[in-house]
Amino acid sequence: MTFRSILCPVDFSPQSRTALEHAVAMARRFASRLAVVYVNDPLLLAAAKTAYRGQRHFVDQTRAELARFVKPVASVWRERHEHVALVVSAGNPAEEILSQVRQRRSDLVVMGSHGLSGIQKVFFGSTTEQVLRQASAPVLAVPPATRKAGGRGIEFARVIAPIDLAGEWQSDAVRAATIANEFNARLLLVHVLAPVQAPPWARAAARANERRRIEKATAALERVRTKLFARLQPITSHVVVGNPADAIVRLANSRGSLVVMSLRGTAGVWGMRRGAIAYRVLTHSSTPVLALPRRRIGGRFLVRARSAVNEMLTARDRTEMAGIDALLSVGAGRTPLKR
Repeated sequence: MTFRSILCPVDFSPQSRTALEHAVAMARRFASRLAVVYVNDPLLLAAAKTAYRGQRHFVDQTRAELARFVKPVASVWRERHEHVALVVSAGNPAEEILSQVRQRRSDLVVMGSHGLSGIQKVFFGSTTEQVLRQASAPVLAVPPATRKAGGRGIEFARVIAPIDLAGEWQSDAVRAATIANEFNARLLLVHVLAPVQAPPWARAAARANERRRIEKATAALERVRTKLFARLQPITSHVVVGNPADAIVRLANSRGSLVVMSLRGTAGVWGMRRGAIAYRVLTHSSTPVLALPRRRIGGRFLVRARSAVNEMLTARDRTEMAGIDALLSVGAGRTPLKR
């Protein structure tokens, strides 16, 4: 994975400046073209015809303000500053952003997310949400709590890759490894096991079953780490039991972290519907989240990846890790789930 063309929508807010800092950091790392876009409200343009001696004059002034907004951030990218394209358009913000993505063939969108403080945490910024739902390119969503980079640029010390061993995880892991390699960051592969909800009389059996599931998943992740990413150092793996979204947010909420995860996964679990894992992570994390559209990969890597996991996990193990037969596996003497 490489980012040749990056698009960063801004609205002149402090948060969009932070998003721009991330866009510049990504462009510098990947030697990408960078375009910064601002979308005018059509009603504002109509009002500006009188106040600014015509719509064209207002657009020109907006472009000048956009240049002043970009210059202090792009100054840390001196050698490529001249390649920052400034775009001023009008219309529905999400539609205009998606149109620019198509026109410029952007393979990364970097934008801030709004309305993520206090009681508003349950509501995602409408423009960011629409772009996330419809964009065919990865979207780096930068939350308001992200610490400003200052003059040294953005640095990621840890890239967190949540992967579902029971689903299509290979492309997510590969793309997270690419980001970690570019930033010389530590890659953390995470698999979250759903907890077994057992009645009081079966808790001892549930604990024993949970230990076995953790051991299996840990061995599988370690196999992936050593066989597929042997050249990428440092890299660690971690198995957590609990609610997937909450576990990922807890791991991510540390300075210098970046979460890389897919928007669409097995049965839509990772999707953008409200309550889905990716949606909850995007709305609750205080660190940037690189949301990836689902992409399947093939060839020799896919064969190696499947072999590495299948050597450690049987079909029943994968089913248990997905939590499908968790309750059935607790009671002594119960018939195992059959395929």
